[in-house]
Amino acid sequence: MQSDNPILTRVETYSDLAEPMTIQGAIQKSVLLTVIAATLGIGLFLYCAFTANFSIAYAATIVGIVGSLILGLLTTFKPNTAPVLAIPFALFEGAFLGGVSFIFQVKFPGVPLQALLATFVTTLVLFALYKFQLIRATEKFKAVVISASIAIALVFVVQIFLSLALGSSIPYLFESNWLGIGFAAFVAVIASLNLILDFDLIERATAQGAPKTFEWVCGIALLATLVWMYYSFMRLLSLIQK
Repeated sequence: MQSDNPILTRVETYSDLAEPMTIQGAIQKSVLLTVIAATLGIGLFLYCAFTANFSIAYAATIVGIVGSLILGLLTTFKPNTAPVLAIPFALFEGAFLGGVSFIFQVKFPGVPLQALLATFVTTLVLFALYKFQLIRATEKFKAVVISASIAIALVFVVQIFLSLALGSSIPYLFESNWLGIGFAAFVAVIASLNLILDFDLIERATAQGAPKTFEWVCGIALLATLVWMYYSFMRLLSLIQK
């Protein structure tokens, strides 16, 4: 089985008639990981806010994104490790959330809360659209969203390289102009549409009798998408606010 999440792009699963995964189990795992990440994120955000500790915020952001990326890739190629790596993954995501939210709050007051509300509302809307089959993960839909996700990832890799190696940036694309805001909006839309792929992944995995441990893979995928959505909304709102 192939995961359609931008971080989990190649996951194989096998039927397990003795103890297959369930949709309810995948939802429970997703909620658990999200609560863990959110709790750590809020705690770290409040600590940085009360102590005005920017160094911890920046360190948490970097450690969080690197750690979650590594663990996400490990569960992509070794899905049987997901039960062990899921909670550490959520903790890394929580560290990233807390650190990056504090940084955005200082630079753009109110943006993290607005992004949180946008993520929550978008998730509910997309879930309703998927539940009532108003939008489905067709093969064409998957191809477009996955291709766009990969393209976005490559753009950010180039941007990071230019920033670290040359101290420069991709012209206009990461600035507060019509092109930069348009690109940020595009990223937010693609990040959000990955939720449809995650919902489809859970349904397909359940239908094919994936093993119980695959519920953790689905939980990791869904959490990764939610964090990407939240960060994308923060970037978009910050550019609009400039």
